[in-house]
Amino acid sequence: MAQAHLYGLIAGEASGDTLGAGLMKAILRHDPEAKFIGIGGPKMIAQGLDSRFKMEELSVMGIFEVLSHAVPILRIRAKITKLLLKERPVVFIGIDSPDFNLTVERRLKAAGIPTVHYVSPSVWAWREGRMDKIKRSCDEVLALLPFEKDFYERHSMPCTYVGHTLAAQIPQEIDQNLARERCGLYKNCVEVIEGKVLAVLPGSRQGIIKRMLPLYAKTARLLREKIKDLTFISVAPNHDIAVMIKDIWLEHAPEISLTVFVGKGQDVIASADVCLLTCGTIAFETMLLKRPMVVAYKVSKFSAAIAKRLLKVDKYSLPNLLAQREIVKELIQDDCTPINMCAECIRLLTSDNLLMKKEFATIHERIRTNTDELAARAVLRRAGTLDPDKEEQSSETYQDFLHRTTSAVVAHKEPVLGDISTKVLDTAKGTKAKEGAVPLEHGLDDATVAELKREAQAEEPKISLDAVLTSPAGGKKSKRPGRPRKAKV
Repeated sequence: MAQAHLYGLIAGEASGDTLGAGLMKAILRHDPEAKFIGIGGPKMIAQGLDSRFKMEELSVMGIFEVLSHAVPILRIRAKITKLLLKERPVVFIGIDSPDFNLTVERRLKAAGIPTVHYVSPSVWAWREGRMDKIKRSCDEVLALLPFEKDFYERHSMPCTYVGHTLAAQIPQEIDQNLARERCGLYKNCVEVIEGKVLAVLPGSRQGIIKRMLPLYAKTARLLREKIKDLTFISVAPNHDIAVMIKDIWLEHAPEISLTVFVGKGQDVIASADVCLLTCGTIAFETMLLKRPMVVAYKVSKFSAAIAKRLLKVDKYSLPNLLAQREIVKELIQDDCTPINMCAECIRLLTSDNLLMKKEFATIHERIRTNTDELAARAVLRRAGTLDPDKEEQSSETYQDFLHRTTSAVVAHKEPVLGDISTKVLDTAKGTKAKEGAVPLEHGLDDATVAELKREAQAEEPKISLDAVLTSPAGGKKSKRPGRPRKAKV
């Protein structure tokens, strides 16, 4: 029998942790006795989640990168599924991470536990064949993007458009001076700020940071040659990631100072004049903060070869997907070079970027919803615990939402500022790189890859990578798949 007030949730990365925390808050408003179990990060844990594994163990990107971590991830999935089947939550919510969560959802659904997938897998972009797996795995999808609901309706799959919680949290008008004051930019920056500020945002996953940050550091060296008074800053979700950023930066650009803030991510991003960032949720957040950006992304050649055959879109970042055209420059795979990134950064640093900021504001106004409440109501309906008397008579339909957002006037709401203290990690020229640092580039020999594939097959039979590589291409192909001082925290 299901436990009436127990909810299962799994988030595999920082963006999912943000969505999960907001959802949990909203569920608690309806069900004050709610308890939560699963996997999540610090935000979800702060809301009361009993997280049985570290979320960071699931934070892997890229097909080859996932393969190299396949065995431990499969073991975690088997253990958490067994636990959830034993505890029998009233409903399970898999937040993003579809390659992990859909299998958990399928097994729970087969056992009679209602399942919801929060954040639509990008089936409209690639691997549309996953739609059958989605239907078998979950009872409903909660979509972040407006066009996703129409896609699911065409495939007869229940879907609720909820928007993204960040669009509701971040105000329309951004005060850059106030953001700089709140994060202590002038007080904590390793260099005196005399010109423009560039935020280097490599992401929150360790693997992608190791791949992208060396390219950003080389870009910074080119930029410093052109713009002598340019200041570089970055932000990390925790101390361990901050140390990783510091060590990699020191290896590739030891003569250039980088101030790494720990926490206060929105204020740090809003403090910048331009952002150089890795494609992902951070691009969406930067858009909401109205900061001009260059979007970059590069994965292993192995991952790129597969993705090139399967992708059906030629836009990758959320700002461009929402605008349905290019409003920010995307430098993907072969185009992701220090020279190209430097040129685009200089263009933005020497422009007022008013048109781009206006586009960002328009999109923000259009997609702003009460995401957490909409998601909670959908989840509670699936669990059968939503009190009909508490349903608002004015709850708008999706079509009502589309009509409203054509001329919406939205209220401003200050974002959650989090810890009032500011923690900073500084890199500076002359600082010695940490001994024994993890190599920035690494691979596996053929024998190791073969062994991992055998172990993964033993855990759970899957379609072979050879079959994927030799399959016909699906749909439209993509166009391209400071001053010396000690570090202080």
